[in-house]
Amino acid sequence: MAEPTSTRDRVLQSLRDARGSVVSGQTLAAALGVSRAAVAKHVHALRDAGYEIEASAGSGYRLAGAPDTLAPAEVRARLATGLWSRIEGGGTTGSTNDDCKRLARAGAPEGTVCLADEQLAGRGRLGREWISPRGGVYVSVLLRPVMPLADMPPLALVTALAVARAVEGLGAVGVGVKWPNDVLLATPSGELSGAPGKLAGILLETSAEGDAAEWVVIGIGLNLRCPETPTAHAAYLETALPEISRVAAAAAVLDELAAAYQLFVHERFAAFATEYAERLVLAGREVTVRDAEGVLRTSGIARGVDEYGRLLVEAGGDRIAVVAGDVTLRDS
Repeated sequence: MAEPTSTRDRVLQSLRDARGSVVSGQTLAAALGVSRAAVAKHVHALRDAGYEIEASAGSGYRLAGAPDTLAPAEVRARLATGLWSRIEGGGTTGSTNDDCKRLARAGAPEGTVCLADEQLAGRGRLGREWISPRGGVYVSVLLRPVMPLADMPPLALVTALAVARAVEGLGAVGVGVKWPNDVLLATPSGELSGAPGKLAGILLETSAEGDAAEWVVIGIGLNLRCPETPTAHAAYLETALPEISRVAAAAAVLDELAAAYQLFVHERFAAFATEYAERLVLAGREVTVRDAEGVLRTSGIARGVDEYGRLLVEAGGDRIAVVAGDVTLRDS
């Protein structure tokens, strides 16, 4: 688990570690090497951030509740993996991917995470808008894999699998993937073969030196709370898990992504091809594939993916391996 980095986070962690008991200001000050006045200042700031902290004169402080926001300290406390070394953000931002890319260019280490409760300029593949209202989970991570650039694209598929695993681990059922970067949630009946909604999308942005990847930023947008005006064809995790918190969802996604990424670095997509094919909602269905300009490239029956993460489409007796494109069901 990533260690608290600021004094404020350490104050919060100390109160959390007390598990509902009162901790004196003097004890906190001595443990953290700051003054009691500094402790009081940080407690005040934590209250402004939405934490319920009770204070008793001559006794101390007790953590009574935490906000349902993507506060870095809250997510950090839930993580089981040590990959995520630096966690920043929360609140409102333009784009967590843009935030993370700025840190990448400034030399931030692998394992840097940027969070947001709301994005004002979220985007998906092919420059499309990703509507990012407050109540979702918006996470971008910085990775620095040592591998050829040509090996990177399947990491989007691996990330989709990690999100699907995380959502199922939280208790949802009927979670599928749509090549190359979407995670779908079953209809209320539990059938993915009907009209499942889009639960999450993934966006990879990469910097390279020659034919080697320098860094990759992976952005994940997860629909959690259903807004007053739901997005068409979207699914929201709270419909399947009414009590789920954004912090729990973010931590689960980050833990699963860490495990999947470490396996991908060593074994590439071949280690995930079977599971991905099993979750692929396109398999056996008629699809059309268009390029970034909307030009039709092929159409036929989706037959799964190969060990390189390419979508296999059977068309006119041939099996075509699609490297990239926008895929839709023929009847959608």
